[in-house]
Amino acid sequence: MALTIVTTRDRPDLAQITGRWRWEAFFKADGVSLEDTLAFEADSARSTDLMPTVLVLLDGQQPIGMVALCLDDLEGRPELNPWLAGLYVAPTHRGQGHGLRLIAELESLARASRIPRLSLYTAGAVGLYARAGWKTVETFDLHGEPFSIMQKHF
Repeated sequence: MALTIVTTRDRPDLAQITGRWRWEAFFKADGVSLEDTLAFEADSARSTDLMPTVLVLLDGQQPIGMVALCLDDLEGRPELNPWLAGLYVAPTHRGQGHGLRLIAELESLARASRIPRLSLYTAGAVGLYARAGWKTVETFDLHGEPFSIMQKHF
């Protein structure tokens, strides 16, 4: 099958799956409701602003991964805007370079939009982002778990 990348703005029907992925991977454990996450994702898909933009990787017509360009991903750190956030690849499609493909596409969007730098934070994917050329600029603890803030300049 052919791999393509679309936005939820172009394909708002994908907001249901990206919202579910976002909730499962990032918000469920924090007590955020699935309904709130799905509503946020649908609102993002309707937005005409650059941020947020949600990119979805399709294998044929099957969504297999996502990543977002957004503002204010880490509370209290607006100086780090904008962010690469919510990188997710469906478990059965991991280990095939799809995460790097999504990162590269988001970086291309940032460059085309004249964004000079992106930030992200991660607990467990420092190696993945380092392979894509991101640099750790800070570490911090959140709820007793170590996180790294990483950046890439364009």
